[in-house]
Amino acid sequence: MDKTVAHVNFNPVMKGVDAKQFPTMASLDPYGDTVLNYLQCGFLIGELREGAEFLAASGVDEDAVQNLVRMCELVRAKPHRHLVFIGD
Repeated sequence: MDKTVAHVNFNPVMKGVDAKQFPTMASLDPYGDTVLNYLQCGFLIGELREGAEFLAASGVDEDAVQNLVRMCELVRAKPHRHLVFIGD
């Protein structure tokens, strides 16, 4: 099992992410747990790439974004995998 700790500033909901433009990022619960399946990870990859400017303005560095993309790609590589965000 691969594990990572999200960048301290990666909190799209608390940073005011546009839910219409980035619905998957907007669904990441900062207080509870969020589980994404392989389809949702595909959406998140696109949002992370498209939202690079928003994330950079929120103080999230590019390496942290690439690490999340890598984790999403691991989920998409085989069936029955999930990406779990553990909230506060």
